[in-house]
Amino acid sequence: MATKANGKSPVSSASEEKMMLFKDISLGPHETQLRFRLIHFWEAWNPIKKTIIGLEMILIDEQVKLNL
Repeated sequence: MATKANGKSPVSSASEEKMMLFKDISLGPHETQLRFRLIHFWEAWNPIKKTIIGLEMILIDEQVKLNL
């Protein structure tokens, strides 16, 4: 496993392990990694009961190409 130049966050190269895209996800165990970028993360908490009400994440995988 390789590390980034700053040495803080480990990243894997595609040659070391298999990679899976969102379109390939299915039920059951897999021996692959899912690579994505976390675009948005939001938690909703109930302040009285101190419990989580909801969780929202927007993820983009490596296959997505944006046409701006």
